[in-house]
Amino acid sequence: MEARIESAQVRPHVWRLADIAGNRCYLIVGDERAALVDTMEGVGDLRAEVERITSLPVTVLLTHHHHDHVGGAYSFEKVGISAVDDGFWETEEDAEARIREQLRERFELPEGTFFSTAEGARPRTWHVAEGYELDLGGETVRAVALPGHTRGSMGYVVEGERVLLSGDAVTPCMTLFYDDSTSVDEWVQTLGKMEGLDVDSIMTGHYDHEFVPADLAGWRELALWAKDDRGMRWQNISLPELRGCLHVMSEDGVDPDSPEFRALIERPKPRVRSGRRRRGSAKADGAAEGRA
Repeated sequence: MEARIESAQVRPHVWRLADIAGNRCYLIVGDERAALVDTMEGVGDLRAEVERITSLPVTVLLTHHHHDHVGGAYSFEKVGISAVDDGFWETEEDAEARIREQLRERFELPEGTFFSTAEGARPRTWHVAEGYELDLGGETVRAVALPGHTRGSMGYVVEGERVLLSGDAVTPCMTLFYDDSTSVDEWVQTLGKMEGLDVDSIMTGHYDHEFVPADLAGWRELALWAKDDRGMRWQNISLPELRGCLHVMSEDGVDPDSPEFRALIERPKPRVRSGRRRRGSAKADGAAEGRA
């Protein structure tokens, strides 16, 4: 299979780009310059696709430090990231090297397939903070801190389009199991912050589906439900050192790849004894793979 980068114009100023691994990033094109929010896994020549869409200068902005969002950054000289998340490059490079081999096997990628981390160099960084604004000419991108998935996670509001590019701030299988993830209660505070933003649409890092602010109530319900749920042990298949406690709120029969699915993985809890697997657990094990 060829590692192509697919792109689609989803708003007058916004393009959604996708790689073969199921990741998404967004290109916002103004009259004078453009902004690229996230860079996906780094499989396929993202920069070439960006330059096919626009010849304007591009500012790269990252939502957080995970390999499936920063992998393509190695094709660019400089990127913006929060100060809190700018310190994990070596960890993500190690993860990316392992994921790279898994992608080669999974998709039967030919020799010579472009991988940004192999072809490029680690970019220089500058720090994005709450309230940062980038004037693109006819459109403005504003940064908003969205701690949860990581403590330094950022979202980017495309003001004219009334769109929030949220990275992994909310996902159908929400992942809060990393060492630098916040608690569930802190994430709920971020949900409240998102509810107060003046946007009509929420675009995420792994789905074509556009969520709306009213959907945030479902994640609030999930957080409350997880407090009383015993949960079950969970381990990432691709990166087995990642473990957590899985809470599946969706009933059996709900596709874990659908936008309606709701589950949460938090850091492991002490367990008194092992229990039987709960509803939807087998499907949820796969739902979080590649969407963390």
